[in-house]
Amino acid sequence: MSCLPFVSQAVVNPSHVGQSPKHATDGFELIREVRQSELIILVALLIRPSRQGVYLVKSVYPIDQNKLANRLRKGHLIKTQ
Repeated sequence: MSCLPFVSQAVVNPSHVGQSPKHATDGFELIREVRQSELIILVALLIRPSRQGVYLVKSVYPIDQNKLANRLRKGHLIKTQ
């Protein structure tokens, strides 16, 4: 299933937000859990500001439940809802 239909939901209403230690100075992640057809689709966005101060989407990709749980356990993400 494609992530594209869910990108706006991840930006406007993320279920989790956080910051990877790998990107502690230049980005953060927005994750949205989307329940559809009994599947959980997680959309992660890494956003970094350009030199002009405009935020650009660097990457969008699905992650599995284990990766979400691992990031929560390590404290890289917090639940927003």
